[in-house]
Parts: sequence; structure tokens; C-alpha cells
Amino acid sequence: CKPKGSCCCGWDGASPPISAVVNCDLCFLTDFRYTMQKRFPSILEVYYKSNEWSGIHGIRENDQMAWLSSKN
Repeated sequence: CKPKGSCCCGWDGASPPISAVVNCDLCFLTDFRYTMQKRFPSILEVYYKSNEWSGIHGIRENDQMAWLSSKN
């Protein structure tokens, strides 16, 4: 998801649909974590571990799948 146009992910209307906002937020967070993984991998590892310890699983796997699919 690359921001383009006048609003998040290219939406030009007065108010984007909720699905567009949520999708753009998820894209932004995945891109942010990708940058963290390249620049500060130990900090990102702490983020993943703290989520896993609190019972939130799958963020690491979802990020890896998104990064792999964006390379193709």
C-alpha cells in the first residue's frame, strides 16, 4: 500500500470508507515494522515477543508473508 493522491492510499473523496482507512493503517504499520526490522531488529523482536507473551500471535508471520509477497 503506497500512499498516493490527496488522502491515505489514494482516496480522493471527502471521507474514505472505513475499509480503506483500516487497510491503509495496516499497510502503514507493516511498512513501519519492515523499516524497524531493517534498522533496529532487536527492538522489533522485543515488540513481537511482548505481543506473543500477552497472547497476541501471528503478527510476525503476517509481516513476513506481506514482505515476501511485496518482493514478488
